[in-house]
Amino acid sequence: MSFKILEQQSVTVPDQTSSEVQMENWSKDVVQSSHEQETILKKKNSQPGDQVVTNSAGCMQHEHNELVKQTVFEETKFLMDKPRSFQVIDFYPEDGTTYSTTEKSDVIEHRNSDLLCDFMTPCQITENVDKDKTTSFLLKELNILKTRNKKLQEKLAQEGKEVKTLKLELELLERATEAKIAEKTAALVEEIYFAQRERDEAIMSRLQLANEERDEAISRARELEKSLKELENINPEENDMTLQELLNRINNADTGRAIHSNGAVIMDRIYKTKECKEKITTEEMNAVIEERDAALSKCKRLEQELHHLKEQNQTSANNMRHLTAENNQERALKAKLLSMQQDRETAIQQYKKLKEEIQTLRIYYRPGLTGVLQWPNLFILQRSPGQADVLQQWTSLYFSTALA
Repeated sequence: MSFKILEQQSVTVPDQTSSEVQMENWSKDVVQSSHEQETILKKKNSQPGDQVVTNSAGCMQHEHNELVKQTVFEETKFLMDKPRSFQVIDFYPEDGTTYSTTEKSDVIEHRNSDLLCDFMTPCQITENVDKDKTTSFLLKELNILKTRNKKLQEKLAQEGKEVKTLKLELELLERATEAKIAEKTAALVEEIYFAQRERDEAIMSRLQLANEERDEAISRARELEKSLKELENINPEENDMTLQELLNRINNADTGRAIHSNGAVIMDRIYKTKECKEKITTEEMNAVIEERDAALSKCKRLEQELHHLKEQNQTSANNMRHLTAENNQERALKAKLLSMQQDRETAIQQYKKLKEEIQTLRIYYRPGLTGVLQWPNLFILQRSPGQADVLQQWTSLYFSTALA
């Protein structure tokens, strides 16, 4: 019972006894509890003796507990009356050090207490013995509480260290994640810059190609303008002239510029005639090729019909003995077969003829130029030596380009 009372009282005890004010408040609470217990004892003692005899065993134990409580109360009262000597211990979990402050007791009062012991009765002596036991018990409990407090303080310090380590680990993880994020962002930025550079290079190459094509188109346009200007300088009457008249003008020309202009007209006329002849020959060749294809398709169709007629002829020959009417049909089919064979022979001859014409056209693809090439040599012989050399150079260059 006393142990439970001490536990109840120890709940109110502060964890760190660091000041006298806290001890006084605690002692006052103990005094109040002891007063309440005394009043309860007086009420129980006033009850009749028969009830005490019946519950002797329980009452003896209860009286013992009440005596212990009374001794606790008197001890606390005694401590309140005389100057107290106690030690205040303060724990700091971070340093692990203890700071203690002691107050000295009054030696004279201790001596007076020894003198008072001589005047005490035997009951008072037993009470003092019980008080000593309770004080020793309380001191033991206090030491136990102190050790618990120390353990709790150490545990708290360890937990604080663990919290600090966890915080440091979290900070390190955050920094590592931030570093990873920074690396990823840097890699993405580099990829973006690289892609942008490639895109810029591709755009620049396309722009360069476009500029080159534009320059080429401009140069071609300028060349065409020059050629048009040169053609505009020629008289329009020259378009109606024949080739003989143009050659006569070259023969009668006195300057190289006139020879060059007349030669350009002749070259233009030659190119135009050449293009016209090429168009005519291509059209003729296409027509001949179409006729050839038509003849070939006709020959194939006739061959198929002939084969079909042969099959019919065989079938009719098998049935010739039984049907007289089929003989007339066979004769008609034979006549038709002969006519188809003749048509086939004529188509083959036409095909051969067209093939020979195509070969002749290929051989004589540019007719008429040989007669033209003979004229400048005749005119060169009629000129003076200086003009003959110029005309010879011009005609050789001119007709070499024409033949090419």
